[in-house]
Amino acid sequence: MILLEGCAQTVAPMTRMPEPEALAGRRPFAWLFDIPAHSERTLRMEALIARMRVLVIAVNALALAVFLDTRGYRLDAAWTISGLAWIYALPVAVLQPYRRWRLFQTSFITAAADSIFVAALVAATGADASPFYLLYFLSIVAVAMRFQLRQALMCYLLYACTYALVFVAGSAPSADAFGQLLLRLSYLFFIAVGVGNLAREEEDRSKQIEVIERLHAENTKLMTRTERAARVDRLTGLLNRGHFEKEAHRELRRSRSSASYLSVLFCDMDKLKRINDELGHDIGDRVLKQAGAALKRCLRAPEFIGRYGGDEFVVILPNLTRETAFERAQQLIDSLRGLNDTLPDDLHVGLSVGVATCPFDADEYTVLVKLADQAMYLAKRDGGNRVRTANDLRLFWEELPNTAA
Repeated sequence: MILLEGCAQTVAPMTRMPEPEALAGRRPFAWLFDIPAHSERTLRMEALIARMRVLVIAVNALALAVFLDTRGYRLDAAWTISGLAWIYALPVAVLQPYRRWRLFQTSFITAAADSIFVAALVAATGADASPFYLLYFLSIVAVAMRFQLRQALMCYLLYACTYALVFVAGSAPSADAFGQLLLRLSYLFFIAVGVGNLAREEEDRSKQIEVIERLHAENTKLMTRTERAARVDRLTGLLNRGHFEKEAHRELRRSRSSASYLSVLFCDMDKLKRINDELGHDIGDRVLKQAGAALKRCLRAPEFIGRYGGDEFVVILPNLTRETAFERAQQLIDSLRGLNDTLPDDLHVGLSVGVATCPFDADEYTVLVKLADQAMYLAKRDGGNRVRTANDLRLFWEELPNTAA
């Protein structure tokens, strides 16, 4: 019963209570103590009150049925009140109707209804001698938890009046009876003040936490934008040169430590300069951005690409030998063909690619990039839109004296 009988809840939605299957194997009373986590304290309190209400009504019914000496009680009235309490408490705890309807939300109206229910049960079970007068203490605690000091004191006045009426009506006038009533109402007042102040401090703390969480989220977004600006090329959305080289060095160290292969592709777009000169830099930037996106889509994990500068890209291909890297480079060239659908025939872009592989060609990143860059220029020398490797570059330099002779 108590606010435990009619105490309703907040407007804000609450996490669903755990399913029975999820409770299996968990510690005793986990359903009561594992309140759904939420930054808003009212939701936690309402979950707790809804669950405690069921337990309190169950304890009341067990006491009436087994433990209490019910001689002198009006049992029919007491069991009727208990039944009405079950009719309210179980659907509220299971279905959580307070999430949708204001009727089931905590208010002074429901607190007044609680005072009537508790007063009726106390009157039916001995009035001033009723063991259920402690329900008033639970009720005021529930109100204080759900709200704070001011609301707790207002409900205290309501509960004090109803309990005083029942107490006086059921007891003979005497100094002892008056003393008992005064003590009980005083203790009820102390509880209202104490729990109400604690609830107010908790609410203030919750508000501070919400502010901190909001500021943290804003700072996180700001840091994310700053970090992204520090590592991502603004035009293409690919890794910028500085961050790409850090990742490349890290990947190369990993490759050397595991004695695996790693290939570096140096890519340069063909005819982009003519597009900039003849169609304008806006068109050139659009084509460059589309090219970066197409190349990135063509890659697989854990491969990655970065913009090296201008219309140049560098690609890292972990665990790929020279032959497989050559095939992947050809796939990158093929991925740009769709860009030419909107370009004049004489301005179709292509991709010249140079390949260098660790450990065949070198085992240092700067040397691998330099060899791949030179192999790319060999591809351009041969007409562009093709792939050449560091091995092709070596053969070219070996044949060069014979050609000159």
